[in-house]
Formats: sequence, C-alpha cells, structure tokens
Amino acid sequence: MEVVVDGRSGMNAPESGTTFHAIFDSLRKAAASRRRAVASFVLDGEVLSIERQADLAGQAPGTYGLLEVRTIDPLEFSLNTLTGLLSHLKNMERTHDEAALCAGSGEFAKALEKFDSCFQGWDILIRAIRDVASLTSADLRTLKAAGSTVQDQIRLLQDSLLRFSAAFEFKDVMRVAEIVQAELKPRLESWRGVVEALSQHVGRMSGAAR
Repeated sequence: MEVVVDGRSGMNAPESGTTFHAIFDSLRKAAASRRRAVASFVLDGEVLSIERQADLAGQAPGTYGLLEVRTIDPLEFSLNTLTGLLSHLKNMERTHDEAALCAGSGEFAKALEKFDSCFQGWDILIRAIRDVASLTSADLRTLKAAGSTVQDQIRLLQDSLLRFSAAFEFKDVMRVAEIVQAELKPRLESWRGVVEALSQHVGRMSGAAR
C-alpha cells in the first residue's frame, strides 16, 4: 500500500507484519514531529471516520492500494473543530427536542432512533473536545467552563450517558426520554461554555505563536 502525505509520495506500508493501527499511529507521530496534526485519512477514495479507523485498526494493509493523509497546523485544526462544534450543538438541541416529541406522541421506534442520535452526538462531542485538548496542551482538570472544570463537566456527562445506555438497552423509552430532557438537554448550554473556554485557550496559543 502506498502512502501519500500532503501530496508527497515515497512511503510504502509493509504488506504484512503490521496493522492499520500501527500505520495511523506512526503517521500521527510523524506529523506531530513537524508540529502538524493529521486532519484526514483517505483510503482508496474513502474518507475514514474515527469509527472506520477503529474497524480497520487490527487489519493488515495488504489488500488496499493508497492511503492519502492530509495534515494541518494543530491550532488551525483545533479552531476549525471548535467552530464546527457550535453547529453540532445546535443540531443536537434539535435532535433532543425531536426525540422527546416522538416519545410523547407514542412513536417509540422513531424515538429510539432519535435517542440513539442524541447519544452519538454527545460521544462525538466528548471525543472532539479531548482531541482539541490533546493537540493544544489544554489541561481539562484546571480549565474552567460553566462554573466547574471541563474534566468535571465530562465526568457528569458520562454519568448521565451510562444511565442513558442502561435504559436504552432495555428500550425503556420513557426513562430514556426523562434522562434526555432532565439531564442531557440542560447540559447543552454548559457545553457551549466548554467550547468557548477551549476556543479562548486556543486563541491565546495562536496569539503567542505569532
């Protein structure tokens, strides 16, 4: 498999004896050594989501032909990510409301589908915040947002998501609806504060780097 980084070829991944996990890890470390961050992996024309990368992690690259890698300045990447998260939060708010309406009107199958989207939205949010923190050396244990540290915000959210998962597993629509409306939806505003706090942190770093 050929690997092309930012349009430059010259690297060939071993056909055997390695996995995509090792390749992804090596490419991220190589980017970091140049003060860059990997923005995307494209495998034979397919843009690899985080979930797809996890699916491929244990596989060997032998059956694939081309891995294209795009890197970006980590601060620029972080600011772009945080801007995208504000739109993501708006979409999440709408999904939470739609899920509650479906549950209230007895459309339980549709409600469960919407609730699953709610859960996935929160999972994406947490992952993105942690990625930005890692790229920008933000200490989530001390960074304050919405009256507490970001790490505390993550812990509280994960507690709610555990309760959500337990109720969702048993398809307890009304219990899931209660958790979404009483615990998750009210946290949307706090997480806008988390995004804003990280944006300010990245902005300060950008200013210092000039």
